[in-house]
Amino acid sequence: MMIRSTAGKSSVKRAALFAYAAGATTILANLFLIAFYALQVRHPEDGTSLGTANDLVGSIGTAFMIPVALALSASLPDRRLSRSTQVVGLSAMAVLTVGGPLLVSGILAFNVQAPIMVTAWLLLCLWLFLINRGLRLSAALRPRVARLGEFLGAGTLAGGVVVGFGFLLPWMSWPQLVVFGVGGLLGVIGMLGIPVWFLFLGRHLAAS
Repeated sequence: MMIRSTAGKSSVKRAALFAYAAGATTILANLFLIAFYALQVRHPEDGTSLGTANDLVGSIGTAFMIPVALALSASLPDRRLSRSTQVVGLSAMAVLTVGGPLLVSGILAFNVQAPIMVTAWLLLCLWLFLINRGLRLSAALRPRVARLGEFLGAGTLAGGVVVGFGFLLPWMSWPQLVVFGVGGLLGVIGMLGIPVWFLFLGRHLAAS
C-alpha cells in the first residue's frame, strides 16, 4: 500500500528525505541528552554543554518534521480531520523548533520553557496518534508503520496522564514514585521510539 500524494512522486520523495533527516537528527539529540545525564549533569560548567547540544539539535530535528507533517496531512481523505491534525502537529513542531534556541540564548528561563516544551511534546504525540490512525484506516500507510506510530503516540500521552496523576499523590511517597516511574518509562519509550518511526516512515515513502 502506497501513501497518496497530491503533489506527485517528487513531493513524496522529498517527504521521505525530511523523514530520514528528522529521525536521524532526533536520535542524535537523544544521544546528547543521554550523555548529558550520564556525564555532565552534576558538572555542567565543564566544557561545552551536552544539554545545549541536545536543545539545538532537537530543534533542528523538529524543524525537519514540519514538511513531513504537511505531506502526511495532505494524504488524509477526511479534509476536516486533515486540517485539525495539521494544526495540532504544526503548532507543536513550531514551538519545539524555537524552544531550544530561546532557552540557549537566554530569552526564556528553563522554568518557563520546560512546561511549554512538555506541552508541545504531548501535542506532537497526539498528532502522531491521529495521523497514523487516519492513514491506517484509509489504507494510505502500511499497517506496521501506522500501528507503531499509534502505539508510540498513545503510549507517550498515557505516560503524561500517569505522571500528572502522580502529582496528586503525597509528595515523594512510594505510590507517587511508582506512578512517576511508570509514566516516565512510557515517556522514555516514546522519546526513543518516535525518531525510529520517522526512519521507518522515510523508508516507506522512499519505496512509494
